[in-house]
Amino acid sequence: MKKYAVKWLLQRITATILIPLTFWFIYSAISLSKMEYNEIIIFFQSYINSFLFYLMMMSMLLHLKLGLQTIIDDYVTSKKTYKASKWGINLTSYFLMILLSILIFKIVIFNA
Repeated sequence: MKKYAVKWLLQRITATILIPLTFWFIYSAISLSKMEYNEIIIFFQSYINSFLFYLMMMSMLLHLKLGLQTIIDDYVTSKKTYKASKWGINLTSYFLMILLSILIFKIVIFNA
């Protein structure tokens, strides 16, 4: 039971984090739509912009993972489908988190 309480709390925390970051992202996306490629790279080389984008994407991926796992826990009754779904959700979400980390790190540190 404690595991579900932690998941519930984490889902609420990530949702709360995503609210202001979504407004920041919409504003930034409008600005980015008017920029050239070099200006976009400079935008993401800013530590603040990169950190906010990274925080938003990681929160979104974690929120998505927790939500999908809750759906699987509640509605999937077959053990085989349950395990395959959990495995697929974990594999996909962790892969995307690692890929995001590498790409943001590459842009910020190595000035891609």
